[in-house]
Amino acid sequence: MKYTLIALACLVSLPAAAGNATNPDVKKFVDAADLCEHFLGEIGGPGSAKEQKQLVNKANRYCDVAKRQFKKVDAKYKTDKEVQTILDDYRDELED
Repeated sequence: MKYTLIALACLVSLPAAAGNATNPDVKKFVDAADLCEHFLGEIGGPGSAKEQKQLVNKANRYCDVAKRQFKKVDAKYKTDKEVQTILDDYRDELED
């Protein structure tokens, strides 16, 4: 999990262009990736050790969901250029 957080920390710098996704599968993925990014950004901020642990747990949960959804959407929409363009913004961080 530690490596997942480190690898996905780059999500913070991704553009918000994927926010216009209308495909339900892509939207579900983007929502999970955005939550992953949000919680990663909160880690290390003010708060007790207990609160930091909760943030790490939430980040791990949403980042894991984003990674699974990425694989699913990438495979399902392999020939859809619009979807692939959205996924390309996340590919380096989420692809194995």
